[in-house]
Amino acid sequence: MTQRGRVIGAACAVVGALYLAKVLYRGASFTHGDFYFSLPGAYAKQLNPTLWNSPDLQDARAFNHGAYLYGPSQFLALYPIVFLNSYAAIASVLLIVYAAAAVAAWYLMFRLLTGGEPATSGLGGATFALVFAFLPLTQALIQREFEVIALVALVGACAFYVRHRDGWSGALVAFLTWFKYWPVVLIGTFVLNRRFKALVAFVFASALILGAAHLLFGLPNFQITRTAGIVEGLMRPLGSGEVLYPAMARGALKSDFCRQWIDGRGTAADVRWILCGVEDRFPLLPAKGAFYAILTVTGLAFVGGTVASSARPRAASVEKWRAIWEFSLLTIAGGAFVHAHYYYYVAFLLPLTALAVWYAAHPQPWRRTKIALWAICYILLDALLLPTSWLSSIIHRNAWTMYLDSGMCLLGVLLLLTLVIWEFFRVCR
Repeated sequence: MTQRGRVIGAACAVVGALYLAKVLYRGASFTHGDFYFSLPGAYAKQLNPTLWNSPDLQDARAFNHGAYLYGPSQFLALYPIVFLNSYAAIASVLLIVYAAAAVAAWYLMFRLLTGGEPATSGLGGATFALVFAFLPLTQALIQREFEVIALVALVGACAFYVRHRDGWSGALVAFLTWFKYWPVVLIGTFVLNRRFKALVAFVFASALILGAAHLLFGLPNFQITRTAGIVEGLMRPLGSGEVLYPAMARGALKSDFCRQWIDGRGTAADVRWILCGVEDRFPLLPAKGAFYAILTVTGLAFVGGTVASSARPRAASVEKWRAIWEFSLLTIAGGAFVHAHYYYYVAFLLPLTALAVWYAAHPQPWRRTKIALWAICYILLDALLLPTSWLSSIIHRNAWTMYLDSGMCLLGVLLLLTLVIWEFFRVCR
């Protein structure tokens, strides 16, 4: 490692540490994230009456009526918090646990991506800064979103898959699926690569998760028992008919595909939603047609590349990167195409960090161009890297709403997708 590389790596590590410190500082005074309205659930009434009757739990109880709003993986993983006596205590514990989990996710990614690769000066510090400067992660940490734990599981599933420990990979994908549903698309790589042990493990782990959840909480209390209705409601706009939510006044005259769309709605950041926003500004662009074009290209790229490359043996290093790009493609498609809030983008840290390591460690044609495109992609996905409060004061309007509704994050998603497909084809040919 060169002296210059050590200095750059150390400076980047300091930047990453400052971002993490900022998260811990801001998070200490923020105790009402998504977890507040979903955890711990009605089982606290019997297990810890002090928590159930604590004053800072009452608003949440009124919101969820004792139901479990997310999948059982989250409730099983966070079961011990029921023995804390207030939401303030839960918030403090989760902030520390999730921050440690984020560091673990970075470490696992770094080990996975750099294992067997040429040594590159300063890469550890650079990836640390890359991870902790990423706004979706800082949002998820401050709000105590379980997506932070899901990121650890996603990286772990990919790492086990690369090392041909298919049982553990399938089990972790099951854990992810019974939290957020979309990770079920990851079994596509198990199927096309004939990794049947991973499929068996997925089924077995799913049975264990659902069985344990039923014993501890009762499955009828989960919103997951409405899975068919939820999925149907999300998918109907892709075809026709009623949608999951009532038609918005501004979108009532739109096609079914965009009927739910309304300008400036919170943190919605999926490809379908953003395309509808773009169509609202540029009516000549058909959102539904563009969505299906993106979906078709992604699907053909994944299936074609996977089938072609699995037909012949390849070096272990090539197989490693092929698996990483497969996981990355499915993560982008599953996590962002149909339904996503901005903090769901935390899963993009796997493809973003993989691309950064790949470009840094491997001399290749067009490398400078690719690095420039990656930097643009990162900035677009990171809400332009500047605090939105600063941008709002500069442009004299709500920068956060402008960012989401302008389509800038859509450009970031599409650019990330393009870069991953580019490298996926390179290792598959």
